[in-house]
Amino acid sequence: MAILQRSLDTNFVESCRLSEEKAWQRLTELVGTQRISRDNLWTQQVVSLICEWLGYLPLGLELVGRYLAENPNLSLTQMLKQLQAQQLEDEAIDSSALKKQPILNTAQRGVKAAFELIWRKLDPMTQRVGEFLSLFALDVIPWQLVETASEQLSWSKADLNRAKQQLDKWQVIQSVEPDTNYYRIHPLIREFLQAKLAVSEQGDKLKRAFIQAMVLIAQQIPDSPTPQDIELVKDVIPHLVEITQTLTATVRDEEILWLFDRLGNFYKSQGLYELAKPWFVKCLNAAKARFGNDHPDVATTLNNLAGLYYAQGCYSEGESLYLHALKLRRRFLGNNRPEVATTLNNLALLYYAQERYQEAETLYLEALKLRKRFQRTYSCDVAATLNNLALLYYAQERYQEAEPLYLEALELRKSILGNHHLDVATTLNNLASLYDAKGRYIEAEPLLIQALQVSEQVLGSHHSNTIIFRKNLETLQAKLEASNYWFQKKLRENILSLMRKIKL
Repeated sequence: MAILQRSLDTNFVESCRLSEEKAWQRLTELVGTQRISRDNLWTQQVVSLICEWLGYLPLGLELVGRYLAENPNLSLTQMLKQLQAQQLEDEAIDSSALKKQPILNTAQRGVKAAFELIWRKLDPMTQRVGEFLSLFALDVIPWQLVETASEQLSWSKADLNRAKQQLDKWQVIQSVEPDTNYYRIHPLIREFLQAKLAVSEQGDKLKRAFIQAMVLIAQQIPDSPTPQDIELVKDVIPHLVEITQTLTATVRDEEILWLFDRLGNFYKSQGLYELAKPWFVKCLNAAKARFGNDHPDVATTLNNLAGLYYAQGCYSEGESLYLHALKLRRRFLGNNRPEVATTLNNLALLYYAQERYQEAETLYLEALKLRKRFQRTYSCDVAATLNNLALLYYAQERYQEAEPLYLEALELRKSILGNHHLDVATTLNNLASLYDAKGRYIEAEPLLIQALQVSEQVLGSHHSNTIIFRKNLETLQAKLEASNYWFQKKLRENILSLMRKIKL
């Protein structure tokens, strides 16, 4: 979906002031020519005063116009008086209750007065929904995300939709595009809603519900998201970021770590390492600040940051963090835990990348032993270490040792994940490479065909993995063709030789 405007700021708002002609035109469209006539001098004067009061800001004109349309018996003069009275009332409010709110200029105070008049027309449920929406980032808000988040509050879908209709009607929320379920909130409206939230008796409850819902969504982001996963979650990311910036006092220890880690992983999985790094660093710092330097959660954050360094090829930095994580995990969890096996496997990957094969093999074997013992043989983690160890043996041309490991990993992955998973495609490709190296081209070809089909289906035709699989298949088929040509040539030579002998 094309997004027209992902976010707005105050400077943008101020630059959108309408001309007097356009302001008059918009009010006329909303209220009608019978109530706003250019032929009436008094009407002209009152409309000009209203426009000036609102600073010609489109939002204020929209709010006032809709308010007038909803109240056909309200005169323009009465409207102006209500705005003036409301602003005086706003200014009389104890400033300490709003001391954290931005200082508004004259035009913005006029808009706020219009907003307050509309706010009073909203039923309590719609007001609660408006306050809840102020917790979202100043960005595009998918309504489905609002529905998911509000499940923590046990709001009915019918009540939520009625509130949405009212908020949309009064321009508290605005549809991003016609016939879409994506909305945005004007920056000034969001400020006003946040002020309401700050004094609401339901404020803490709304914040906790929002945080809990967003953390649950973050936890569902996989370690290796596919393009489809990324597409599904991308609109949630700004709202996860918002929590880490404005709601940290309400976020629990384990929640903040999940948010930092998943945000880092979201960018890392796309190869956006510079965007990912700050989140992993924040995660590590938060774990240390909340739990101290020696804690299992600190070990986890060390492990994850090391994974980023590994992906960037910063092996020295990654190794020191993996070793630190391994030391902490062994101290707190003992030597026989799955978490220890994870760090052993990851450190082995790093050593493999540096061609430190002997050190890598020792770690892989230890990780495999642990995983088979505590996660049982039937495990994706077991399959991953089998695949990695086979890849190590393949790199050393120890093909006889690698093949049974690949076959075991492939069988495990198919039985757990099904035939159409990327991990299955990876092992198919690796096993095919082994057969290719041994000259077993006929056995390798169907494996590469399967791997390519899965990658195209899951990642698309232009993903780097798909391109690699396709190139591998093309190279193999060229070898098959050359091998077949050589075989046919030898066969013809043998036949000709035999025919010559017969003639003799």
